[in-house]
Amino acid sequence: MNTNYVRGASITAAESQSEIQQMLMASGATGLRWSREDGRAAISFRAGPRRFRIILALPHTADALPPRSTPYASPKSPQDLARQRWRQLSRLIRAKLDAVDSGITTFDQEFLGYMLGPEDGAYHLVPSTSWTRP
Repeated sequence: MNTNYVRGASITAAESQSEIQQMLMASGATGLRWSREDGRAAISFRAGPRRFRIILALPHTADALPPRSTPYASPKSPQDLARQRWRQLSRLIRAKLDAVDSGITTFDQEFLGYMLGPEDGAYHLVPSTSWTRP
């Protein structure tokens, strides 16, 4: 049987965004904000006293080319690529929160790269393991 079904292909970007919001809120995140600018989307939220921002690069028209030339590769529209990226981000966040829920890791460890500093700047961990600002 030959079908065009691809797992996750029927899930819209809006559904993935809603799923992300529900997962973060269920984990105790507050103050969720969504923004979009210069081909990027951002999700900002608070978890306890800390603030986080996840930035997702959205596809441009030039990104709509197939990644490699094969008889099976077909060009994807920017909407298809955006839907795929939102779905992947949703799965990433779900995996991180599942690891936190099971006690494998902590929320701060999983979301360290998205943590914001006091003036909305991201912290960076340098080799000496001290916190510095860029």
